[in-house]
Amino acid sequence: MMKFFNHIRRKLAAENKVMAYLRYAIGEILLVVIGILIALQVNNWNEHRKQNIQKNLIIKSLVTDLSMDTLMISKTLNTLRKDTTEVMGFVNRMSRSDVMLDTLIQIARFEFDPKIHVTVTFNDNTFRSLLSTGNINILDKWMQDEILQLNLMHDDNISRSDLNIQAYVNQVISYERMYPLSDYGNISPHSNLADAIWRKVKFEQLGTDLNALLAIRNITDIYAIGQLKNIQEKTKQILKKINTQNN
Repeated sequence: MMKFFNHIRRKLAAENKVMAYLRYAIGEILLVVIGILIALQVNNWNEHRKQNIQKNLIIKSLVTDLSMDTLMISKTLNTLRKDTTEVMGFVNRMSRSDVMLDTLIQIARFEFDPKIHVTVTFNDNTFRSLLSTGNINILDKWMQDEILQLNLMHDDNISRSDLNIQAYVNQVISYERMYPLSDYGNISPHSNLADAIWRKVKFEQLGTDLNALLAIRNITDIYAIGQLKNIQEKTKQILKKINTQNN
């Protein structure tokens, strides 16, 4: 093709056709410019297509993470609600006007499990990857804002839960200095030594100590339920908006 253009240019120059040569030169320049613009347009279209593919993959990954979170939160809330129901059952029995030491010992020694059976781990791998790579800017502005806000809620939940759980653990440590706890590296609650320890407990003292332990356990559960419900609602809102935008 270049040889063809060069041949025409040399022929016009040899025939001294200046105006024709100029018109041809201008036309050739325009063709080159048009070719460059087309190439740029094709390149931009290709880059836009690649970006859309990457964006859709990211959104799909986010939807997977958020959907898994809703299932995890629902399961955790059920566990927490069952725990609060059990704890309040103990509190109600202790609050009866005819409560006796035997009831307190039965609860403390055989029924109440001081271990925490809930661990909250949010699925935020996609979000963390977006932050570290800078690819979060690929997402629409509203989605960036919503995901960032949700992550702040995650971080707040984790930090506050750590504080509440640590306070509860400290209470358990104080409690176990006086009363044998099963599965905590202590003596069996059914051992002779446990029998001797429980025979010496006082009604008022055990009531005070057990009430303090149950109270902080209940507060920890209730606070966790409140935070997780807010996170669950926020997560569902984002999922709903993503589905609406993509349909």
